[in-house]
Amino acid sequence: MEKVTTLNSSRNFPQFLKLLFFVEMWERFSYYGMRALLVLFLTSHLGFEDKKAYAIYSLFAAIGYAGPVLGGFIADKLMGFRNMVLFGGITITLGHASLTMISFDSNLIYIGLAFIAVGTGMFKGNITNLLGECYRGNEEGRSKGFSLFYVSVNLGGFFASILCSYVAHLYGWHYGFGLAGVGMILGLATFIKFQHILGDNGLSPRMDLMNKKILGLTQKIILMISIVFFAFVVSKMLMESEFFAHLLSCTGVIILAVYCYIIMKSKKKKKRGLIALSILILFLMFFFALEMQLGSLINLFTERNVVSEIFGITVPASVSQALNPCSIIIFGFLFGRYRKFEAKNSTKVFAFGIFTMAICFFTLYIGCLNAHNSLVDYIYLVIALSFMGLGELCVAPLVQEQATLLAPKHLRGLVMGIVMLALAFSNLAGIIISSFMSVPAVNGLVDPIVSLEIYQEGFLKIGMFSLLLTFI
Repeated sequence: MEKVTTLNSSRNFPQFLKLLFFVEMWERFSYYGMRALLVLFLTSHLGFEDKKAYAIYSLFAAIGYAGPVLGGFIADKLMGFRNMVLFGGITITLGHASLTMISFDSNLIYIGLAFIAVGTGMFKGNITNLLGECYRGNEEGRSKGFSLFYVSVNLGGFFASILCSYVAHLYGWHYGFGLAGVGMILGLATFIKFQHILGDNGLSPRMDLMNKKILGLTQKIILMISIVFFAFVVSKMLMESEFFAHLLSCTGVIILAVYCYIIMKSKKKKKRGLIALSILILFLMFFFALEMQLGSLINLFTERNVVSEIFGITVPASVSQALNPCSIIIFGFLFGRYRKFEAKNSTKVFAFGIFTMAICFFTLYIGCLNAHNSLVDYIYLVIALSFMGLGELCVAPLVQEQATLLAPKHLRGLVMGIVMLALAFSNLAGIIISSFMSVPAVNGLVDPIVSLEIYQEGFLKIGMFSLLLTFI
């Protein structure tokens, strides 16, 4: 009885965890709702070829995940984690507002995606660091808290994939994008109303500078103007996505050099921790290079070569995006309630997470081998994405937790940003994959026989690559 009481106590599920859980859930609802529709919208509505759609999707996501490097730096040096979460949420809301108007001008897709990408950069890493700061002094509940927090990401993704997809399918694309935006508004409102729960955590480290004005403008107004300007620059980059995707890859070398410099200048004890973290980040990058294909490659595969009727009900391809977060919710609940968090098991759990990706893509490959009339049975997709979700739960929370523990106190935002940067490069891998898994279209139509052959061969290669990673 004592064990059960402890598990349900406020120490294990503190108020700050509940707040950040719901804020992150609604932000991810907005992101994954939009992501479930994006590539399908680009290919079916705007008529883009696979390669161009992959490039836009990959660059958009890469900017969103690279942004936390800058967002974390600003939080560390001036704004604090709490202000950056707030400004990120406002910027994302502006992006979704633009997407609701794409029926009037399809070019608004670039502006909307740009605001969402920039806002995600301000929001993403800082809310994770805010959680880590709230857990200072409560190390016992930290691991469990991070795993449950990660469930919030997928709870939002689960509901978004179903609701936004069906709304877009029944009423139109802009309604689907609009519903995704409602999620961010709810998350933003929740954070503003209940942020007092966080106490002094996440406030600006330089309150003396926050009140100073430059040319009559406060620091917050300057930040918002800078965000809007940067968003318009990003919108132009998305229009030339293939070129700027390669350019962004080059900037990663600079960030890598900065990270190496941080390691060299750190004290011996911190240096060992940062080197260990860099190894985890490397494998995290490879893992998510494959997981990020869920919104692009696997989305189009489902649309073209997976049975769409389940028990007589037509299931839009984008709805199947819910399978991955659903598995994470189920496994995350079991992990949070019953798993014993022991540091000695971390390496085994991490390695198993890498191995699940091999199982995922080999399952899809077997499904292609057993296809009937160029259509793969839905059960293969269910099994594959369930293993992908299990693997994600084994890999991502562990790296996020270690980043908050191993980073020097004055550089936590920057180091978390570098973790997110690894995910940015994972997204850019989509362009590489598109080079051998793009399906040619004739007058906007794809031959399912041709697409099945391309996907079958590609899934086998990805499965072999994942198996190699596991052995390494």
